[in-house]
Amino acid sequence: MEIGNRLSGRQGTVYEGVQARIDAITKRYVQVYFDRVVTVNGMKLLGQVLSKSAVKKYFDNYEQLSLFDHDQCS
Repeated sequence: MEIGNRLSGRQGTVYEGVQARIDAITKRYVQVYFDRVVTVNGMKLLGQVLSKSAVKKYFDNYEQLSLFDHDQCS
């Protein structure tokens, strides 16, 4: 988990279909910003501070494809 990583909301959760960007990390918490408004417990959010365990529970990591394949660069 690193600042700038992108996460994808897990299927079957309130975050399903949401893409989130990690903006800050502490020992226990992760601050994320969403690509759209998410309704959680009746509140409309564009970002949220979550515990690290909640991030692992509600989000999957995904990798952004690189424009260049570093293994084939000469």
